[in-house]
Amino acid sequence: MSTAIGLKDLGKTIISSKSGLIGLLILLTVLGISIFALICVPFDIVRKWNDPTFWQDNPKVAAPQWFSQIIGKNLPPTIHLSPQDFNKYEYGVTGLKYVVLESRIKYNYDDFPSELFAAIYANFSGNNPLATIKLMRPDGLEVTIFHGVLKGHVNLLFISSDFSIKEGIRNSLANLGAVSNSTGTIYPEICLFAVKDENMFTYGSAKVLKGTYKIRMEIICSNVNDTADAKFTIYGKVYGLAGTDNLRRDLFTGIVWGAPVALAFGLSAAIATSIIQSLIGALSAWYGGLVDEIIQRVTEVYMILPFLPFLIMISIIYRVNLWLLVLLIIALSIFGGITKTARSVTFQIISEQYIESAISYGASKMRILFLYIMPRLLPYIVANIVLNVPAFVFLEAALSILGLGDPTMPTWGKVISEAYSNGALIHGYWWWILIPAFLIILTASAFALIGYALDKFVNPRLRER
Repeated sequence: MSTAIGLKDLGKTIISSKSGLIGLLILLTVLGISIFALICVPFDIVRKWNDPTFWQDNPKVAAPQWFSQIIGKNLPPTIHLSPQDFNKYEYGVTGLKYVVLESRIKYNYDDFPSELFAAIYANFSGNNPLATIKLMRPDGLEVTIFHGVLKGHVNLLFISSDFSIKEGIRNSLANLGAVSNSTGTIYPEICLFAVKDENMFTYGSAKVLKGTYKIRMEIICSNVNDTADAKFTIYGKVYGLAGTDNLRRDLFTGIVWGAPVALAFGLSAAIATSIIQSLIGALSAWYGGLVDEIIQRVTEVYMILPFLPFLIMISIIYRVNLWLLVLLIIALSIFGGITKTARSVTFQIISEQYIESAISYGASKMRILFLYIMPRLLPYIVANIVLNVPAFVFLEAALSILGLGDPTMPTWGKVISEAYSNGALIHGYWWWILIPAFLIILTASAFALIGYALDKFVNPRLRER
């Protein structure tokens, strides 16, 4: 009976308190994100998250799409031209086969693309086909992006990074009257989409040429049965709700999957340590004597020993995953501050009359411990669980930032660690750090607010009158 009343009072305390209600609403939001991740992102997150080829269609280190609304600038999204987006024409001339692929692009954005990429898929049986890729600009210029013999059936053209392609673009623009003031490298994603003037090759000074562009690919095959298809990608500077990282991964996917991981990690460690320490504290007070003395001395030793260095040492020596890390934390937290708190509360409980009645009718010590004392400790255990969750969430993030967390699981701490190691702060990739950091703080604040409300319940001096 007392157990039910205690838990019911806990619930009333949370709902009636402003801090508890706010914390509960935040926690429900995080739980909603977790459920969304489990239902709506149903792929093997560990395998896919660490597979670079899975994310190749995304732009690199792109800001969230809503960032355009904040800065009042129409930043370009990624534009994909699949084989179905091209108008395909095939015809034969003097024993050769010509495959022409054409597609139009409306580019009315206020900034340049981040990268350009093309892929040509050729099915041929004789000599390797000859391919030409041209870009027809709104101002009438027809720039040759690529001209050469295809090396195989699958040809990946990294236009923004391939030196020979960039030099070919420079020469093509020079033949059209566009002269570069610099003999250094050029940026195809800028000069191809820039207004033709003296600054079209200069990063930061070039102006975007808006309008309709046309991509034209001509593939000349030596056999009438040969054919070809192509893809063309204009990578943008914004993507999704949370942007991307340096490996093109959708950070929204990693962040929503980080929510259930953070909650599972924090709750597992907090529940296990709170229950174990409370049980040991109750055992110490109930049995007393030598048992109490041993437990108290061991608890004091545990509280003196440095917790984090042990975890760091173990993580360096052994490769740990997330759940092994939870087990290590539980093993290093068998004794702690909750043990002493539970011991003092148990002394108050065993002085009550119903405990004396249980002893008088011959109830065993174990029966009294588990059926009479532990249920009375349950409200205090719940309060301690809520108060300890933020600490374990921050602990996982801290270990990940130090490079000692699970190397495969996309946790919030892991996302921040990768952002830090790849210079996100230096290069201004704020979304890569601020979004997961904000969610860590938000989750910890939710439990802290609920814990503050519960603290008023377990500590009568803090109860509101």
